[in-house]
Amino acid sequence: MTTTARKLLAAFDALSPEEQQQVAAEIVRRTASVGDLPEAALDELADELFRGYDAEETARADS
Repeated sequence: MTTTARKLLAAFDALSPEEQQQVAAEIVRRTASVGDLPEAALDELADELFRGYDAEETARADS
């Protein structure tokens, strides 16, 4: 992984959960339009994103 990619991930980690979800969704959207990822990889990315949404909703409901 390049230094630039590591810096990008560090910046991503510093975002709030809401911002992380927005950025992740945008990355998935942009990647899907390029067509480089197989359908299964996009499905897994979407599943992971929705698991994050579910976890956030659960945390809000518990507080």
